[in-house]
Amino acid sequence: MILEHFRQKMLWMPLTLLRVSTGIIMTAHGFGKLTNIAQTAAAFGNMGIPYPEISVYFAIAGEFFGGLGLIAGFLTPIAAMGVFCVMVTAIVSVHLPYGLMAQNNGFEYPLTLLLISLFFIVKGAGPVSIDNLITKLKSR
Repeated sequence: MILEHFRQKMLWMPLTLLRVSTGIIMTAHGFGKLTNIAQTAAAFGNMGIPYPEISVYFAIAGEFFGGLGLIAGFLTPIAAMGVFCVMVTAIVSVHLPYGLMAQNNGFEYPLTLLLISLFFIVKGAGPVSIDNLITKLKSR
């Protein structure tokens, strides 16, 4: 009973670490695209991603702004949806033919990020977040 109570009280820590670390990873990937849009669009074209000159901006929005939203825990389900969409696109457009293993350019890493983002779409940011602070302020 005491252990279960402690586990429930401490759940905020791994939840926050998972959200923030995923946000940092996604923001870093998005920043790389943001700082070199032309090269990224060319790479998208070489990978067969349709409309690469437009797709690059969707990727930046999902990765960079979705990542920032996850870091802050702000509009978390929307931010996580951006990450989710980018990861679906990455798996289907790039990684799927290579199988599961990342060492072969497979989809295990994008799949992991996709599932993490799905968790935050469904469950929200958790107690240590701007979303939670807004909810508390609205309830006053």
